[in-house]
Amino acid sequence: MKIKENEFLNYFNNRTFDSNMFKQDGSLNKNYNSFKKTGTIAQIFEDHWDTLEPSLAVNINKYRPYADKEVRKIIDCHNKNLGCSVYECPNCKDIVFVGHTCKSRLCSSCGYKYKNERVENIMQTTYNCTHRQIVFTIPKELRLYFFENFYLINLLFKAVCDTIYSIFNDSFKRNKSKKLVKYTSKIKYTPGFFAFLHTFGRDLKWNVHIHVLIAEIKLGSDGSCKPFRHFDFSALRRRFQSILLNLLNKKLNSHKFKKLKNFLFKNYKNGFYVYAESKKFNNLKSGIEYVTRYCGRVPISENRIINYDGNNVTFSYIAHEDNSYHEVTVSADEFISLLARHIVPPQFKIIRYYGFYRKKHFIHNKMILLIKKEIRNFRKSLLKYQASILLSFKRDPYFCPKCDTKMSFVLCIN
Repeated sequence: MKIKENEFLNYFNNRTFDSNMFKQDGSLNKNYNSFKKTGTIAQIFEDHWDTLEPSLAVNINKYRPYADKEVRKIIDCHNKNLGCSVYECPNCKDIVFVGHTCKSRLCSSCGYKYKNERVENIMQTTYNCTHRQIVFTIPKELRLYFFENFYLINLLFKAVCDTIYSIFNDSFKRNKSKKLVKYTSKIKYTPGFFAFLHTFGRDLKWNVHIHVLIAEIKLGSDGSCKPFRHFDFSALRRRFQSILLNLLNKKLNSHKFKKLKNFLFKNYKNGFYVYAESKKFNNLKSGIEYVTRYCGRVPISENRIINYDGNNVTFSYIAHEDNSYHEVTVSADEFISLLARHIVPPQFKIIRYYGFYRKKHFIHNKMILLIKKEIRNFRKSLLKYQASILLSFKRDPYFCPKCDTKMSFVLCIN
């Protein structure tokens, strides 16, 4: 049941609890942290968000006007502002408060749960075959356009999709000299792939790119299913470059961008860099977990933050280019600015399904039916609070920490 704070006091009027939990007027003390489990990142936001350096605050409000609401959720996660559930031990009469979560992807704990849910949903509708990872990147000259207008990333997704479809419908055969030559096929083939948005590098700088997990099979319009393992990397890069620049040119329609477009074609004659050569996943779950690891959580893990002294933050990263180790110290305000730029707009889809993996495709609907409803529900139940704590920490959160007796739910405070 849900009750008000004064009713909570009446319910426990004969109980002994921390006097700091309530103010003199009987309302809950918002600064009471007996059950608040705040990570370092949430603490940094709480300490500095309201007193952020004006120039940084203006920049965040201009380009990420929705950031304030998301940050407030992270600050309030597990504390009284979001309410709590109260459990009582029938044996020793101990009381345990479980704070409600914010369910924000930027939150360290809630984001981890979101990522696990995404992995489970994708696993239920994916062919058990070899999948290849492809990473579509853009040059630094284009990054500012996507930073200033986040919704331009929709064009980046479209460019990736159009590029893969065109590659999959390229048909080759060997001529008399046994060389591969391209020919036009009457059969249209459909790939199956997922696209995952990443907006940051390991150093937290703005570096928007798309990770794709693609099945190495293709479905023909005649009902056939064929393996697809040959990727023409040079064609992949040049087509991606051409499709993306043409889409952006049509959308922006400015003389400045037309000049930039010509510059990019001239200086990137081999196309934009697309990595697709070696990363294959025979174990499907490991592949999905690999590409979704940053899609549902904060851009930096808590264990990479070496020190926070209240004013400055020191974090580490391993450079992607040469695997060298680096430590960076920035002000807390600058650290917040680095994180805030990666906050995604509400309802923006950072994971997208294409080809025979899209939800309206008949193959997708058949894959759902292959898994019994009871099995699907059981696998989803493992993601709930009690099961996740059991799997992670080998303890049941609903058992009394003092006498190991199962506690009873008493009430919910909002």
